[in-house]
Amino acid sequence: MGKGSTKSEVQHAKRLEDGTIGCWICEAPATRWIDMERYGIRKWLSTSYCDEHGDWELSLPDHWERKIK
Repeated sequence: MGKGSTKSEVQHAKRLEDGTIGCWICEAPATRWIDMERYGIRKWLSTSYCDEHGDWELSLPDHWERKIK
């Protein structure tokens, strides 16, 4: 969240050409969201990842995974 932001939740995601959600790191289709909780807001920051990226975030406290349907 940037300085002065009024949003309580932020998403990091890429849209692919077909309109689906892509991985934040590469151009692969995203298979999961990894959420970070801060200030009591469960999805304070949600980042889309494919199966190959994002595992390091799951080792941090207050981070968890949601599968993209």
